[in-house]
Amino acid sequence: MDLGSDSLDIMKLMIVKGNIENITPHKIAVVAFIREYGLLKIEANRMIDCTVAPKYRKDFCMLALKLIQCPDMEFKELEALLTDGRYNLLSVHLQNFCVRLQNIYVNGVSALTDCVTSTIDKLMIESNPCIMARYSVLGLYLRRILLHLDKLTFVQVVSLYKSFCLYYQRGRPGLMMRSLSKEKLNNMEQQGNSTSPVIPEESKPLELSMKMNIIDRDNSFEECQWSRKQAELFTAQQANLLQINEKKAMPPRQLQKTIIQIMNDIPEYPDIHFLSFLNCIRTKEFSGAQDSLYNYFDRTIFNSSGNNTGTDRNKNFRYAALNRAAMHTHFGHRSVAMEAVREALARAQEAADYACLVGAATWGALAGGRARRAALLTRAPRSSPPPAAPTVPPAATPSHPRHTAAAAQLLAQHAAANGAKPAYIFQVIMRGDSINYLHSMTDLTMAGLANTAALWALYGKTEMASIACQLLLDLNTKCTVGSGSVWHATEASATGGAGAAACAAWRGAPALAHALASHLRCPRAHQVATRYHAHSALRAGKWEEADQSIRQLASSDRWESQLLKAEMYYLKGDASEALDSLYDILDYCKTEDDSLHFVSLRVKAMILMSQVQHSYSNIQSTNIRVLNEALWLAKDMKIFLTACLLAV
Repeated sequence: MDLGSDSLDIMKLMIVKGNIENITPHKIAVVAFIREYGLLKIEANRMIDCTVAPKYRKDFCMLALKLIQCPDMEFKELEALLTDGRYNLLSVHLQNFCVRLQNIYVNGVSALTDCVTSTIDKLMIESNPCIMARYSVLGLYLRRILLHLDKLTFVQVVSLYKSFCLYYQRGRPGLMMRSLSKEKLNNMEQQGNSTSPVIPEESKPLELSMKMNIIDRDNSFEECQWSRKQAELFTAQQANLLQINEKKAMPPRQLQKTIIQIMNDIPEYPDIHFLSFLNCIRTKEFSGAQDSLYNYFDRTIFNSSGNNTGTDRNKNFRYAALNRAAMHTHFGHRSVAMEAVREALARAQEAADYACLVGAATWGALAGGRARRAALLTRAPRSSPPPAAPTVPPAATPSHPRHTAAAAQLLAQHAAANGAKPAYIFQVIMRGDSINYLHSMTDLTMAGLANTAALWALYGKTEMASIACQLLLDLNTKCTVGSGSVWHATEASATGGAGAAACAAWRGAPALAHALASHLRCPRAHQVATRYHAHSALRAGKWEEADQSIRQLASSDRWESQLLKAEMYYLKGDASEALDSLYDILDYCKTEDDSLHFVSLRVKAMILMSQVQHSYSNIQSTNIRVLNEALWLAKDMKIFLTACLLAV
């Protein structure tokens, strides 16, 4: 066999090894929990007019599903979950569960294996009709545990039992016992004595530990807290939450700790590295994001090479370039991002991958500047795929609704930044909104309302901007993630909150703006409140308070704080410092790419410069020239309110 075949066989062996699921003490406890409930149902069916109440059945099913999906937990955490009152569980069920675990702890390996095998026999084979279907969720779980238990050697089974004893000892075995009434506890002890010998907890654990040599046990049985199915569910839920509502996801430090734990348990699982990439993007950590992205695609390409599929490998290469472009665009590395965009475009054109092509064009429009943005957005494909690619799936075609709606939003922003007619801009936004409403795309619907509010604010229509912000904040964005419901809290909702606070400040209600910012708790709303607080402090002559607010604003919006600092110098009578700050702003606006923010910032800086020159300079011709230039720029960019103020 040649070297290539040897490496292929090694990769296949590694993939097969990665799919093996380890049996842990927590899984044995879950099996015992399911077993005792099934035996209770068998007893209830044998009795006349005796059934388990619906609330107990419902809560057992929900709890069993949670225990199957969640990672392994300590025994004390499991006991707390069963006894904290969140789930309605029969007391006799908990009693039998305690006795079963204690029976395994006392009677050794035979009791552990009997707990698993007898569960299958009693619940799926012997009972007629079957209490649990073989192809149900619980049935598949029990059969999988039995299958993996049969594959263990005797030494591994003994190591599993030792791990179970430690798992049982490290918890609080008497917690559920103490939570039950004394009468039920006495009945449980009598039943336990009749079925299996129960050893007092104070005397036996230490003796048993010494006999089994648990403290210095061997490590031949590998403990793994995360199975692959649990890791896949966790990754999907956290990635979804990071996209729609970061506050509902795990905190960054805790999430990264869990990610490292999954990496250690399942080294060959590549998707967890992409979740680490999203977490690093969330915390703006470039080095960690780059390493996680490279690790993800390295492992993905390695697995696809093991399957010997060249198409999948090429797909991974082009999407690696696409994600690299997105990462560098997010961190502001535009030249490096454009290199990745060109690579992704070339590979997407070779493979006729329209989804990758549109994604690369989008990131190229964001990172490439005004010229590339105009060229890409005005030529955005809106028709069906060309005849040369009739087998392309609908989701990959350029006429896919999400691609068309996103292109409409970007085109509206670009047109507004370059002074297009408002009627055309709102027509483009309405076209995108109709697609969003038709296909129920919540995130793009929120982005459309945020863009509408920003446009009305740019044109000076504060009432319409306030209405758009209220529509955005009142929008029902609830969606289901896992077993709960989560509201969307994205950049668009933050823009709506900031717009509502800005509208309150425009109306002369800074207290209301501050209250909105405190209630919404988003950085943009707090930024707006800080800006208007600095304005009010400047008007009142409170220089120290204004300087403190300006310093706070500088961490999030450098050039807006620079403009406020120039205004503070002007009001204090320091014309030279004010002009220096204004020249810095104007130089930055001339060299920076087109943006709504920089157009309005430039006009504000020119107005303030004319005020400084009018107050401290004898040459009025320069002042008139600056005002005329600002008026022309405001009219050209359709900033109507500012243009009216300049004309007056």
